[in-house]
Amino acid sequence: MKASRHGSLILGLLLPLLLLSGGCGRQPPGAASPPPVRQESRPVSAPPRAGDPRAFNGSGLLPVYELHLPPDALARLEASPTSNDTVSGSLSFQGQTHDGVAVRYRGAWARTWPKKALKIIFPKDHPFADRHVLNLNSAWRDPAFVREILAYHVYAACGVPAPRAQLVQVTVNGEFHGVFVEVEQPDKPLLARFNLAGASLYKANSRANRSDERDLGSVEAFAAEYEKQTRKGEGFEELQQFCHSLATTTNLPGFFVQEVDVERYVSYLAATALVQHWDSYNKNHYLARDLNGSHRWCVIPWDLDRTFGDHWDWTFRHADLPAEMGIHAIRGVTGWNRMQERFLSDPGFHRRYVERIRELLETEFTPGKLFPLLDSLEASLAGAAEADRARWPGPAGNLHAGILGVKAYIENRRAFLQASLDPHSSH
Repeated sequence: MKASRHGSLILGLLLPLLLLSGGCGRQPPGAASPPPVRQESRPVSAPPRAGDPRAFNGSGLLPVYELHLPPDALARLEASPTSNDTVSGSLSFQGQTHDGVAVRYRGAWARTWPKKALKIIFPKDHPFADRHVLNLNSAWRDPAFVREILAYHVYAACGVPAPRAQLVQVTVNGEFHGVFVEVEQPDKPLLARFNLAGASLYKANSRANRSDERDLGSVEAFAAEYEKQTRKGEGFEELQQFCHSLATTTNLPGFFVQEVDVERYVSYLAATALVQHWDSYNKNHYLARDLNGSHRWCVIPWDLDRTFGDHWDWTFRHADLPAEMGIHAIRGVTGWNRMQERFLSDPGFHRRYVERIRELLETEFTPGKLFPLLDSLEASLAGAAEADRARWPGPAGNLHAGILGVKAYIENRRAFLQASLDPHSSH
């Protein structure tokens, strides 16, 4: 039984966020280190992990991350939005203060928005619960705030190794800064949760849309288009060999059965079609190889903000992208994925893919499963969403209308896929 199918995962909301103090987060040589965690007098409970039911109480009171940044550190952060240099501060949550956290903006396009995404990095020897990193995405464009959270939920419900996600509120220096989407960093805790402890992990983050499992040739070329997250001393040779074999094999069924966790990959492709994650074919995913068990590869979803109808024409109304989008004949706006192309070119695997989508349309991607989650999220956002839109005016608009838009996408996507995958349909 897959751990990712044990009931519904998700969702909570967290509030004020991050605090920074001075330079880069490192002490000068010989300087005494401050205590990384300070206990305050009020009662404390452990911070809920993203997806932990304790993080969501349905009352409209969101957990609060309080970020403290010295004025000069905050000014440096705001003056250099494209920089990955960090400033140092502290983060407080439920009476505990973590000193010496490093803060920077994250993302690419999101750094151009007025409300920017944040990455908070904790000292290696003093994590925040089991987390060394907080990824806080701004949801500035999303009328519903929740597309990214719901997309991670769908992947996990479909049986895909997927990060946990939740809503949080953040304050900076005591002032409301906004509602953010906290997304779990794909690293050792996530890998262990899916029986992938010790796995090799690669982030597909090509700025040139070339991290699509094509045969790039040299090890150096792979290092330029992917970022290794674990086992960094071992290089990129295994990824190079995998992509070369993918491109050249004449026995596709044998290759995929031996090299890829086929069940998880079919579910990954099906979930991608359900939520329309069209921005994933050439970037925005991770590849993991299990080195302690099957030695097979699987895909982990990432950067799911452009889902549930968020289209490259900047509207949120499309629910009709073809189920096979991402292959050579049906390219996305950024291109196509070589692994998906080869997998779906095999008739047997293609049948399994279509059958998996049909199954999920009956079991997981349904109004009965997803609408209650949306209603709970909307209730939890009460008040906070209005404060966020007042703090960060933009294109997103009314929360309730945004939630209705996501519900309409779910119904329209179901109807489109059911019709287009019907063997008796004229589509």
